[in-house]
Amino acid sequence: MTYTPNITGAVHTKIQHDSAIKHVTGKAHYIDDLPLPEETQETALFLSPHAHAKIISIDKSLAENAPGVSAIVTSGDIPGVNDIAPVFDNEPVLAGSIAEYAGMPIAAVAAETYDQAFSAAKLIEVKYEVLEPILSIEEAWKKEEFTYKPQKIVRGDAEHAIKRAENVVKGKFGCGGQDHFYLEGHIALAIPAEDRDMTVLSSTQHPTEVQHGVSGVLGVPLNAITVEVRRMGGAFGGKESQSTIFAAIAALLANKSQKPVKLRLRRDDDMIATGKRHDFLFNYQVGFNTHGRIEGVIIDMAARAGNVTDLTSGVMGRAMCHADNTYYIPNAIIRGWPSKTNTVSNTAFRGFGGPQGMLIAEQIIQAIAHVRRLDPLDVRRLNFYEH
Repeated sequence: MTYTPNITGAVHTKIQHDSAIKHVTGKAHYIDDLPLPEETQETALFLSPHAHAKIISIDKSLAENAPGVSAIVTSGDIPGVNDIAPVFDNEPVLAGSIAEYAGMPIAAVAAETYDQAFSAAKLIEVKYEVLEPILSIEEAWKKEEFTYKPQKIVRGDAEHAIKRAENVVKGKFGCGGQDHFYLEGHIALAIPAEDRDMTVLSSTQHPTEVQHGVSGVLGVPLNAITVEVRRMGGAFGGKESQSTIFAAIAALLANKSQKPVKLRLRRDDDMIATGKRHDFLFNYQVGFNTHGRIEGVIIDMAARAGNVTDLTSGVMGRAMCHADNTYYIPNAIIRGWPSKTNTVSNTAFRGFGGPQGMLIAEQIIQAIAHVRRLDPLDVRRLNFYEH
Protein backbone atom coordinates (compact mmCIF):
# COMPACT_ATOMS: atom_id res chain seq x y z
CA MET A 1 0.00 0.00 0.00
CA THR A 2 1.38 3.39 -1.00
CA TYR A 3 0.85 6.13 1.53
CA THR A 4 0.44 9.64 0.12
CA PRO A 5 0.49 12.34 2.80
CA ASN A 6 -2.18 14.95 2.42
CA ILE A 7 0.05 18.03 2.46
CA THR A 8 -1.51 21.14 1.06
CA GLY A 9 0.99 22.93 -1.14
CA ALA A 10 3.54 20.10 -1.26
CA VAL A 11 5.93 20.21 -4.20
CA HIS A 12 4.11 17.39 -6.01
CA THR A 13 0.65 18.94 -5.79
CA LYS A 14 -0.84 21.57 -8.07
CA ILE A 15 -1.93 24.55 -6.03
CA GLN A 16 -3.00 27.65 -7.90
CA HIS A 17 -1.89 31.00 -6.55
CA ASP A 18 -4.86 33.06 -5.36
CA SER A 19 -4.09 35.85 -7.83
CA ALA A 20 -2.58 33.77 -10.64
CA ILE A 21 -5.35 34.38 -13.17
CA LYS A 22 -5.47 38.09 -12.42
CA HIS A 23 -1.69 38.34 -12.74
CA VAL A 24 -1.43 36.63 -16.12
CA THR A 25 -4.49 38.36 -17.59
CA GLY A 26 -3.54 41.82 -16.35
CA LYS A 27 -6.63 42.15 -14.16
CA ALA A 28 -4.60 42.45 -10.95
CA HIS A 29 -4.80 46.05 -9.80
CA TYR A 30 -1.62 47.69 -8.58
CA ILE A 31 -1.56 51.26 -7.24
CA ASP A 32 -0.54 52.61 -10.64
CA ASP A 33 -3.60 50.91 -12.21
CA LEU A 34 -6.18 52.46 -9.88
CA PRO A 35 -8.46 55.32 -10.95
CA LEU A 36 -7.01 58.42 -9.36
CA PRO A 37 -8.94 60.88 -7.22
CA GLU A 38 -9.67 64.26 -8.78
CA GLU A 39 -6.70 66.68 -8.81
CA THR A 40 -4.14 63.98 -8.02
CA GLN A 41 -0.62 65.39 -8.24
CA GLU A 42 2.45 63.54 -9.54
CA THR A 43 5.83 63.66 -7.81
CA ALA A 44 9.51 63.93 -8.68
CA LEU A 45 12.44 63.87 -6.28
CA PHE A 46 15.53 66.04 -6.07
CA LEU A 47 18.41 63.75 -5.08
CA SER A 48 21.82 64.67 -3.72
CA PRO A 49 24.61 64.47 -6.32
CA HIS A 50 27.21 64.18 -3.54
CA ALA A 51 28.04 61.28 -1.26
CA HIS A 52 28.82 63.57 1.67
CA ALA A 53 28.06 67.29 1.82
CA LYS A 54 26.74 70.02 4.08
CA ILE A 55 23.63 71.66 2.68
CA ILE A 56 24.28 75.40 2.86
CA SER A 57 21.08 76.62 1.24
CA ILE A 58 18.13 75.46 -0.86
CA ASP A 59 16.53 77.84 -3.36
CA LYS A 60 13.23 76.49 -4.64
CA SER A 61 11.76 79.78 -5.91
CA LEU A 62 12.15 78.97 -9.60
CA ALA A 63 10.65 75.53 -9.09
CA GLU A 64 7.71 76.91 -7.12
CA ASN A 65 6.79 79.19 -10.01
CA ALA A 66 7.14 76.47 -12.65
CA PRO A 67 4.01 75.38 -14.56
CA GLY A 68 1.66 73.01 -12.72
CA VAL A 69 3.59 72.93 -9.42
CA SER A 70 1.36 72.71 -6.33
CA ALA A 71 3.88 71.98 -3.56
CA ILE A 72 7.55 71.50 -2.81
CA VAL A 73 8.84 70.03 0.44
CA THR A 74 12.25 69.96 2.06
CA SER A 75 13.17 68.97 5.61
CA GLY A 76 12.16 72.45 6.76
CA ASP A 77 8.57 71.78 5.68
CA ILE A 78 8.09 68.75 7.94
CA PRO A 79 5.50 69.58 10.62
CA GLY A 80 6.42 66.57 12.79
CA VAL A 81 9.78 64.83 13.12
CA ASN A 82 12.19 64.19 10.26
CA ASP A 83 12.70 60.58 11.28
CA ILE A 84 11.36 57.33 9.85
CA ALA A 85 13.79 54.96 11.62
CA PRO A 86 12.33 51.45 11.99
CA VAL A 87 14.52 50.48 14.99
CA PHE A 88 16.79 53.27 16.22
CA ASP A 89 16.43 57.07 15.82
CA ASN A 90 17.59 59.92 13.61
CA GLU A 91 17.02 58.42 10.17
CA PRO A 92 15.69 61.33 8.09
CA VAL A 93 13.14 61.02 5.32
CA LEU A 94 14.62 64.14 3.65
CA ALA A 95 18.19 65.36 4.10
CA GLY A 96 18.42 68.09 6.73
CA SER A 97 21.70 69.94 7.20
CA ILE A 98 23.75 67.21 5.57
CA ALA A 99 23.50 64.78 2.67
CA GLU A 100 25.06 61.43 3.50
CA TYR A 101 24.92 59.53 0.22
CA ALA A 102 24.66 60.23 -3.49
CA GLY A 103 20.96 59.81 -4.22
CA MET A 104 19.64 60.94 -0.82
CA PRO A 105 16.30 62.77 -1.25
CA ILE A 106 16.66 66.48 -0.45
CA ALA A 107 13.40 67.82 -1.87
CA ALA A 108 10.24 66.59 -3.55
CA VAL A 109 7.97 68.34 -6.04
CA ALA A 110 4.26 67.76 -6.65
CA ALA A 111 2.70 68.99 -9.89
CA GLU A 112 -0.27 68.33 -12.15
CA THR A 113 1.78 65.94 -14.32
CA TYR A 114 4.95 63.94 -13.79
CA ASP A 115 6.73 65.80 -16.60
CA GLN A 116 5.98 69.11 -14.90
CA ALA A 117 7.23 67.82 -11.56
CA PHE A 118 10.35 66.35 -13.18
CA SER A 119 11.14 69.62 -14.96
CA ALA A 120 10.51 71.70 -11.85
CA ALA A 121 12.80 69.51 -9.72
CA LYS A 122 15.66 70.43 -12.03
CA LEU A 123 15.11 74.11 -11.17
CA ILE A 124 15.86 73.63 -7.47
CA GLU A 125 19.24 75.11 -6.59
CA VAL A 126 21.23 73.75 -3.68
CA LYS A 127 24.56 75.05 -2.43
CA TYR A 128 26.84 72.48 -0.82
CA GLU A 129 30.05 72.25 1.12
CA VAL A 130 31.43 68.99 -0.16
CA LEU A 131 32.94 66.76 2.52
CA GLU A 132 35.23 63.75 2.32
CA PRO A 133 33.11 60.59 2.09
CA ILE A 134 33.76 57.14 3.49
CA LEU A 135 32.88 54.80 0.66
CA SER A 136 34.38 51.43 1.56
CA ILE A 137 33.70 48.96 4.35
CA GLU A 138 37.45 48.73 4.99
CA GLU A 139 37.78 52.47 5.60
CA ALA A 140 34.76 52.63 7.91
CA TRP A 141 36.01 49.60 9.83
CA LYS A 142 39.50 51.07 10.17
CA LYS A 143 38.16 54.47 11.33
CA GLU A 144 35.67 52.76 13.68
CA GLU A 145 32.72 54.45 12.03
CA PHE A 146 29.69 52.35 12.98
CA THR A 147 25.95 52.96 12.97
CA TYR A 148 25.51 51.29 16.37
CA LYS A 149 27.66 49.53 18.97
CA PRO A 150 29.42 46.46 17.49
CA GLN A 151 28.23 43.11 18.84
CA LYS A 152 30.03 39.93 19.92
CA ILE A 153 29.11 36.27 20.47
CA VAL A 154 31.44 34.12 22.59
CA ARG A 155 31.37 30.38 23.21
CA GLY A 156 34.11 28.53 25.06
CA ASP A 157 37.71 29.74 24.68
CA ALA A 158 38.41 30.17 20.98
CA GLU A 159 41.83 31.77 21.39
CA HIS A 160 43.12 28.89 23.51
CA ALA A 161 41.56 26.27 21.20
CA ILE A 162 43.18 27.80 18.14
CA LYS A 163 46.55 28.12 19.89
CA ARG A 164 46.67 24.40 20.74
CA ALA A 165 45.18 23.17 17.44
CA GLU A 166 47.28 21.02 15.09
CA ASN A 167 46.40 23.25 12.14
CA VAL A 168 45.54 26.93 11.90
CA VAL A 169 44.31 28.84 8.86
CA LYS A 170 43.69 32.56 8.55
CA GLY A 171 41.89 34.23 5.70
CA LYS A 172 39.88 37.11 4.31
CA PHE A 173 36.72 36.86 2.30
CA GLY A 174 33.97 39.08 1.00
CA CYS A 175 30.58 38.97 -0.68
CA GLY A 176 28.77 41.63 -2.66
CA GLY A 177 25.35 43.17 -2.39
CA GLN A 178 22.27 42.66 -4.54
CA ASP A 179 19.35 44.79 -5.71
CA HIS A 180 15.86 43.52 -4.97
CA PHE A 181 14.59 44.47 -8.45
CA TYR A 182 10.96 44.02 -7.50
CA LEU A 183 8.63 44.08 -10.51
CA GLU A 184 6.71 47.08 -9.14
CA GLY A 185 8.88 49.97 -7.98
CA HIS A 186 8.21 51.95 -4.84
CA ILE A 187 4.91 53.78 -5.07
CA ALA A 188 2.48 55.52 -2.72
CA LEU A 189 -0.75 57.47 -3.09
CA ALA A 190 -1.55 59.85 -0.22
CA ILE A 191 -5.08 61.24 0.05
CA PRO A 192 -5.77 64.00 2.60
CA ALA A 193 -9.03 63.89 4.53
CA GLU A 194 -10.77 65.85 7.30
CA ASP A 195 -9.16 66.81 10.60
CA ARG A 196 -5.58 66.17 9.34
CA ASP A 197 -6.44 62.54 8.62
CA MET A 198 -4.62 60.86 5.75
CA THR A 199 -5.19 57.69 3.76
CA VAL A 200 -2.07 56.19 2.21
CA LEU A 201 -2.06 53.45 -0.40
CA SER A 202 1.41 51.97 -0.21
CA SER A 203 3.29 49.14 -1.88
CA THR A 204 4.78 47.92 1.38
CA GLN A 205 5.54 44.78 3.34
CA HIS A 206 4.94 46.63 6.60
CA PRO A 207 1.79 48.80 6.67
CA THR A 208 2.15 49.44 10.40
CA GLU A 209 5.64 50.83 9.84
CA VAL A 210 4.27 53.13 7.14
CA GLN A 211 1.56 54.26 9.56
CA HIS A 212 4.17 55.03 12.23
CA GLY A 213 6.44 56.89 9.81
CA VAL A 214 3.71 59.00 8.20
CA SER A 215 2.14 59.93 11.53
CA GLY A 216 5.56 60.95 12.83
CA VAL A 217 6.49 63.25 9.96
CA LEU A 218 3.03 64.81 9.89
CA GLY A 219 2.92 65.19 13.66
CA VAL A 220 -0.48 63.53 14.00
CA PRO A 221 -1.70 60.55 16.07
CA LEU A 222 -1.35 57.06 14.64
CA ASN A 223 -5.10 56.66 14.28
CA ALA A 224 -5.19 59.66 11.95
CA ILE A 225 -3.32 57.60 9.34
CA THR A 226 -4.95 54.76 7.42
CA VAL A 227 -2.67 52.56 5.31
CA GLU A 228 -3.98 50.23 2.63
CA VAL A 229 -2.03 47.47 0.87
CA ARG A 230 -3.56 45.31 -1.83
CA ARG A 231 -0.43 43.73 -3.31
CA MET A 232 3.26 44.50 -3.51
CA GLY A 233 4.43 43.52 -6.97
CA GLY A 234 7.47 41.89 -5.44
CA ALA A 235 9.42 43.06 -2.41
CA PHE A 236 11.98 40.53 -1.07
CA GLY A 237 12.72 42.85 1.88
CA GLY A 238 13.08 46.02 -0.16
CA LYS A 239 9.65 47.21 0.93
CA GLU A 240 9.88 46.28 4.60
CA SER A 241 11.21 49.59 5.93
CA GLN A 242 12.11 51.78 2.97
CA SER A 243 8.62 52.04 1.53
CA THR A 244 8.01 54.32 4.52
CA ILE A 245 10.34 56.92 3.01
CA PHE A 246 8.23 57.37 -0.09
CA ALA A 247 4.87 57.08 1.63
CA ALA A 248 6.02 59.82 4.02
CA ILE A 249 7.15 62.10 1.17
CA ALA A 250 3.84 61.63 -0.63
CA ALA A 251 1.99 62.39 2.61
CA LEU A 252 4.04 65.54 3.23
CA LEU A 253 3.21 66.83 -0.25
CA ALA A 254 -0.47 65.90 0.14
CA ASN A 255 -0.56 67.66 3.50
CA LYS A 256 1.01 70.82 2.07
CA SER A 257 -1.01 70.95 -1.17
CA GLN A 258 -4.20 69.51 0.33
CA LYS A 259 -4.53 67.44 -2.81
CA PRO A 260 -4.00 63.71 -3.43
CA VAL A 261 -0.37 62.97 -4.30
CA LYS A 262 1.06 59.95 -6.08
CA LEU A 263 4.77 59.21 -5.81
CA ARG A 264 5.94 56.57 -8.25
CA LEU A 265 9.70 56.20 -8.53
CA ARG A 266 11.33 55.77 -11.89
CA ARG A 267 13.41 52.61 -11.94
CA ASP A 268 16.71 54.49 -11.99
CA ASP A 269 15.73 56.70 -9.04
CA ASP A 270 14.48 53.62 -7.22
CA MET A 271 17.80 51.84 -7.60
CA ILE A 272 19.80 54.97 -6.65
CA ALA A 273 17.77 56.03 -3.61
CA THR A 274 16.98 52.68 -1.98
CA GLY A 275 19.09 50.13 -0.12
CA LYS A 276 20.22 46.67 -1.19
CA ARG A 277 21.36 43.41 0.36
CA HIS A 278 24.28 44.09 2.71
CA ASP A 279 27.71 43.39 1.30
CA PHE A 280 30.12 41.92 3.88
CA LEU A 281 33.81 41.56 4.55
CA PHE A 282 35.12 38.70 6.72
CA ASN A 283 38.35 38.01 8.53
CA TYR A 284 38.58 34.53 9.99
CA GLN A 285 40.94 32.29 11.92
CA VAL A 286 40.21 28.60 12.44
CA GLY A 287 41.98 25.85 14.36
CA PHE A 288 41.33 22.20 13.44
CA ASN A 289 42.80 18.73 13.80
CA THR A 290 44.40 16.47 11.19
CA HIS A 291 41.06 15.03 10.14
CA GLY A 292 39.52 18.47 9.63
CA ARG A 293 37.41 18.70 12.77
CA ILE A 294 36.97 22.32 13.84
CA GLU A 295 38.22 23.12 17.34
CA GLY A 296 37.89 26.89 17.41
CA VAL A 297 37.12 29.89 15.21
CA ILE A 298 37.41 33.67 15.40
CA ILE A 299 35.28 35.47 12.85
CA ASP A 300 35.07 39.21 12.27
CA MET A 301 32.28 40.22 9.91
CA ALA A 302 31.81 43.80 8.75
CA ALA A 303 28.63 44.76 6.94
CA ARG A 304 28.00 47.87 4.91
CA ALA A 305 25.19 49.50 6.85
CA GLY A 306 25.28 52.61 4.69
CA ASN A 307 24.43 56.06 6.00
CA VAL A 308 22.06 54.88 8.78
CA THR A 309 21.27 51.66 10.61
CA ASP A 310 17.83 50.93 9.09
CA LEU A 311 17.54 47.15 9.70
CA THR A 312 21.28 46.41 9.84
CA SER A 313 21.10 45.36 13.50
CA GLY A 314 18.74 42.51 12.64
CA VAL A 315 20.65 41.53 9.51
CA MET A 316 23.96 41.53 11.35
CA GLY A 317 22.49 39.62 14.29
CA ARG A 318 21.20 36.88 12.05
CA ALA A 319 24.47 36.71 10.10
CA MET A 320 26.36 36.24 13.36
CA CYS A 321 23.93 33.55 14.53
CA HIS A 322 24.27 31.70 11.21
CA ALA A 323 28.08 31.80 11.13
CA ASP A 324 28.21 28.15 12.22
CA ASN A 325 25.70 27.08 9.55
CA THR A 326 25.20 23.31 10.17
CA TYR A 327 28.52 22.78 11.94
CA TYR A 328 29.30 22.28 15.60
CA ILE A 329 31.94 24.76 16.73
CA PRO A 330 32.88 24.17 20.38
CA ASN A 331 34.85 27.40 20.76
CA ALA A 332 34.03 30.59 18.92
CA ILE A 333 34.36 34.36 18.93
CA ILE A 334 32.11 36.06 16.38
CA ARG A 335 32.20 39.84 16.11
CA GLY A 336 29.91 42.00 14.01
CA TRP A 337 30.95 45.46 12.77
CA PRO A 338 28.08 47.57 11.30
CA SER A 339 30.14 49.89 9.11
CA LYS A 340 28.81 53.40 8.45
CA THR A 341 29.57 54.52 4.90
CA ASN A 342 28.40 57.42 2.74
CA THR A 343 26.33 55.11 0.59
CA VAL A 344 22.61 54.37 0.57
CA SER A 345 21.43 52.57 3.69
CA ASN A 346 21.20 48.85 3.07
CA THR A 347 18.10 47.09 4.27
CA ALA A 348 16.23 43.82 4.57
CA PHE A 349 16.68 41.25 1.81
CA ARG A 350 15.32 37.73 1.66
CA GLY A 351 17.49 35.63 3.98
CA PHE A 352 18.08 38.71 6.16
CA GLY A 353 21.77 38.07 6.89
CA GLY A 354 21.46 34.30 6.98
CA PRO A 355 23.09 33.75 3.56
CA GLN A 356 26.07 35.93 4.46
CA GLY A 357 26.61 34.11 7.75
CA MET A 358 26.37 30.68 6.16
CA LEU A 359 28.73 31.78 3.40
CA ILE A 360 31.61 32.37 5.80
CA ALA A 361 30.99 28.96 7.39
CA GLU A 362 31.29 27.31 3.98
CA GLN A 363 34.41 29.33 3.17
CA ILE A 364 36.02 27.99 6.36
CA ILE A 365 35.09 24.42 5.40
CA GLN A 366 36.65 24.93 1.97
CA ALA A 367 39.81 26.37 3.52
CA ILE A 368 40.19 23.38 5.85
CA ALA A 369 39.66 20.94 2.96
CA HIS A 370 42.22 22.76 0.82
CA VAL A 371 44.92 22.77 3.52
CA ARG A 372 44.43 19.13 4.48
CA ARG A 373 43.75 18.00 0.89
CA LEU A 374 40.46 16.49 1.93
CA ASP A 375 37.13 16.20 0.17
CA PRO A 376 35.07 19.20 1.36
CA LEU A 377 32.06 16.90 1.71
CA ASP A 378 33.99 14.73 4.17
CA VAL A 379 34.95 17.83 6.18
CA ARG A 380 31.30 18.87 6.27
CA ARG A 381 30.13 15.46 7.45
CA LEU A 382 32.77 15.39 10.16
CA ASN A 383 31.65 18.76 11.55
CA PHE A 384 27.87 18.38 11.33
CA TYR A 385 26.02 19.04 14.58
CA GLU A 386 24.86 15.39 14.71
CA HIS A 387 28.45 14.31 15.23
